Amino acid sequence: MNLNPNFVRTFRLWCMLLLALCMATSCEDGGEQGEYLRAEPEEELEVDTLRLISYNILEGMKLDQTTGKTELAAWVRSMNPDILALQEANKFTQESLERLAASYGHPYVVTNIKKGDNYPVALTSKYPVEVIAKITEGVSHGAIHVRIRGVNIVVLHLWPHATGSNGYADGNSYRMAEITAFLDGTLKAHPGEVRWLMMGDFNSVSPLDADDLPGGVGLNYDVHTKVLGSGYHDLMRSYRGYFIPSCPTAAFAGGNATRIDFIYGSSAMLSDMTCVETVRDDFTDTRSDHYPLMTEFRVYGTKQL
Repeated sequence: MNLNPNFVRTFRLWCMLLLALCMATSCEDGGEQGEYLRAEPEEELEVDTLRLISYNILEGMKLDQTTGKTELAAWVRSMNPDILALQEANKFTQESLERLAASYGHPYVVTNIKKGDNYPVALTSKYPVEVIAKITEGVSHGAIHVRIRGVNIVVLHLWPHATGSNGYADGNSYRMAEITAFLDGTLKAHPGEVRWLMMGDFNSVSPLDADDLPGGVGLNYDVHTKVLGSGYHDLMRSYRGYFIPSCPTAAFAGGNATRIDFIYGSSAMLSDMTCVETVRDDFTDTRSDHYPLMTEFRVYGTKQL
């Protein structure tokens, strides 16, 4: 059958117009074809590993007699941490710690210097720091709560003496009040946050070390029992599984080996830990009575493909 050429051309034109109308209607109505055409670029997780060191530097690193603490700065550069948490940052001001931190590549510095306290905690970082809280009221050396790359980091230093102060009859009562204030002001104050690290000099021992400490079951474990009951995990025990003392160092040998320095992590951090260790070398053997602790952990972001 022979069709009129004009009829064929007209029929094809109407078919093309009808197809275009159907596609346009589908996009406007949010149908499957329209959703596909408007799909966002795919994303994938970008993973970085950060290194954090927590270090009680003994009264402002007083055993480093160099001007500007160049020995300390050289050691930090050799370790290359992304975050450095300090206890006993004695005699440092915000400005002097900024100068020191700049010498090892950390442009971000947080201190909690307060009246009447000569043993403040501090933190320096390669990455921007969001300061959430500085807890200084009713406690001895206080705590800093910051957020870096999506991880909440708490740096603290508990009361060091057996005798009490600030209205408390004994040292343990004071430490219990301090750890309660720190937990209430950080972990419990932000129930929607799941990624937490808490570290520092706790000046108290853990029930997880009862079999490794002189005195064993007769020691007071109240502080760490409370921390462990709050949902934190002892990262050294979780990762290493055995007792590693944090003090005294080689230069202060003579007393019983103990562990009063800790890094705790929330459950959400456990699977992202890639390293936990006590750093022992020529510098740390001789520059403080405490060994530093180091951990490495994964953080996540997104990148466009």
